[in-house]
Amino acid sequence: MGRSLGVVIAIALAVVGPAGAATDPGERAYAEACASCHRVPSRVLRPYLSMTPDQRRQALDTLLKEHYAEDDAKRAAIIAWLEANHVRR
Repeated sequence: MGRSLGVVIAIALAVVGPAGAATDPGERAYAEACASCHRVPSRVLRPYLSMTPDQRRQALDTLLKEHYAEDDAKRAAIIAWLEANHVRR
C-alpha cells in the first residue's frame, strides 16, 4: 500500500459526526456508490479473500477506480471499511 493511500485511510477513519457520534465515511461511501447493486459487502470481497491484505487493497483500489469510485478519498474509505468490517480474521 502506498504511503498516500495509508494517510488517506487514516484520515478517513478519524472522521467524527456532528453530534460527536462516530460515523464511518467508508460505510457512507459504500452506501452511496456500491450498495444499490452490491447489497452484501462480503460478497464483493469473495474473489479477494485469498490475497494478502496489501494485495487485496491494491486489487480493490484498481477495481473501484473503474467502478463508480473515482475519488481517491472515497475509494480509500470504502476499502478501509470493507477491510475492518467484512474480512474475517
